[in-house]
Amino acid sequence: MNIDTLVESFYKKADNDDLINEVMKLLLVAPLLTEDQGAKARDRVIRLPNLMATEITVGQKPGSEERQQFELWMGNIGLEEGGGDASAVSTKLTSITNFFADPEKNLREATIPETLSYLMFLNQFVYMLKEFNASVAGFLWEPFLASLFGGKSEQVPTSRGDIADIRIWTPGKGGAKDAPISLKILNEAGEVKGSFFDLVNHFAEGGTEMRYVIVVKDQSAVKKQISAVTFYEFNITAQSFFDWIGTVKHEEVGTLLSGEKFTIGGGGGRNVRLRRGPELLDSKKGEPPSGNGDWVWIRTSKQEGRGKVQVTKWHRLGQLVTLDDGTQAVRLPITSRGGIRASDPEGKTIKALNIQGISDALEGDLLPLDAPLTADVGAFRAGGHGGARPQAAYQKQTAPSEGLLGIGGKDTPKLWGSIENLSQWAALRDQWIEELGPKKGSIRLFRAIRDGDPELGLNRAPGASGKGAGAAEEGSGTQFHISPKHYKGLGANLGTLRITEKEVVDFFKASAANMNEELVTMFNKLADLNDNIGRFFLSDCGDGKTCTDKDAARRTEAGQAAINDSQELEAAVVKSVSGMK
Repeated sequence: MNIDTLVESFYKKADNDDLINEVMKLLLVAPLLTEDQGAKARDRVIRLPNLMATEITVGQKPGSEERQQFELWMGNIGLEEGGGDASAVSTKLTSITNFFADPEKNLREATIPETLSYLMFLNQFVYMLKEFNASVAGFLWEPFLASLFGGKSEQVPTSRGDIADIRIWTPGKGGAKDAPISLKILNEAGEVKGSFFDLVNHFAEGGTEMRYVIVVKDQSAVKKQISAVTFYEFNITAQSFFDWIGTVKHEEVGTLLSGEKFTIGGGGGRNVRLRRGPELLDSKKGEPPSGNGDWVWIRTSKQEGRGKVQVTKWHRLGQLVTLDDGTQAVRLPITSRGGIRASDPEGKTIKALNIQGISDALEGDLLPLDAPLTADVGAFRAGGHGGARPQAAYQKQTAPSEGLLGIGGKDTPKLWGSIENLSQWAALRDQWIEELGPKKGSIRLFRAIRDGDPELGLNRAPGASGKGAGAAEEGSGTQFHISPKHYKGLGANLGTLRITEKEVVDFFKASAANMNEELVTMFNKLADLNDNIGRFFLSDCGDGKTCTDKDAARRTEAGQAAINDSQELEAAVVKSVSGMK
């Protein structure tokens, strides 16, 4: 039955199920859009069907028809395999953020199935984050991410007593690997938290890991408009448990690289930057202006004091001069006391830049360009003025005495009792794993943390005795907290996805430009047909009811529009499909 027949049958007071069934076959599985709700969607160059990542049919029933439809749409995302120790989740999410980082380039190289999959991902991900509050969005994120992996991967029902939100099954040596994952969607300053007892119990009952995937939103303070999200991942195992839960204090420490060798004439080393330029710094950027000049500037970074990293600055080393024999050298400023001094606004000495070898090579106040120099400088990463900034390592603060892991943190007393107790549990972990092996040793450790060990006279950890201990729901018992600084410092950054309205619309435009016209027309007419046929059959006219001329005109207009949509859709389908054979 075609759309023309359906519209004609409606006027004949059809009251049988066949008509309804035929209509539903033509309609997409999507909510009917009102004028207001559909305005933004219709503004996009290509309109896609709405897929809803539901809890049961998509999340918990991998073999259902709805799940298969979801997998079909998402099946071309992140096809490349991860290397080394990369998890399936990190590989998938990194490939997604990489794709959207340079959409124009990646869309040019993408196939039609890949383009449609990334379009659908963006469409649903943005809808999920922007149309729901944090709790609902977090709940929808569970079946959504599980379905990205297909197969047996699933959202975990709360009735199962499993603290994992989803379990990902991926092929591996010895069969499929089952990875329990906890998912969080947080504001920028949000903490990761959960039940200490439940996490300990997970390992006590044989769990080997609990992987956390964090979505951190970048949103405006007042209107709460989301402009971007950054994905982080970290994995808690028996070996890393004490690095994450009720852990000791950490700090950022500059990473020093000793012995960076360079010469003025041969250029800077990997982490020493040299530049020729005018005598004065650019007042806005705080660095030498681009272009050559008579002065040599050098930039390094130096750690000053425990946990402090000096902001990288450019220092004017000296003036480039040509000698009588035609060779060049750097004339260094000399203080009245005979010391070498860099002529920068703060009067930093050359020694403060950690440069060695100048005194041995100096001839009066001249430094030969080929003089072998070395510097202790900080490691650099991309970003900041001049293309790099100091790289800071995130590590435990120095322990106050031998035998302790470090300085106790905020959660240490309530979860472990004291830093001494925490250090004793860590020592037992190492002892039991060495004696019993990784699996049996970790099970004994976490059962002792949970229940105590009468044989050794050990009491259970204080955090394991909170009210509600034993329940699977998050929030039971004493809570652990993992700060943003902690999971950003120790975890893996999987990339950032920008989702402003402009960037989403631009991605849809770029995608449509890389697809044939008939394919774009087909999806758009399918969406238009969904709207118009709904308006027609849901009109409160007919079946003996009277309606105003205006209502009748709207119904007739919607019916005719649906007929036109179906005809254009048929033509686009025939032309598009024929062209791909």
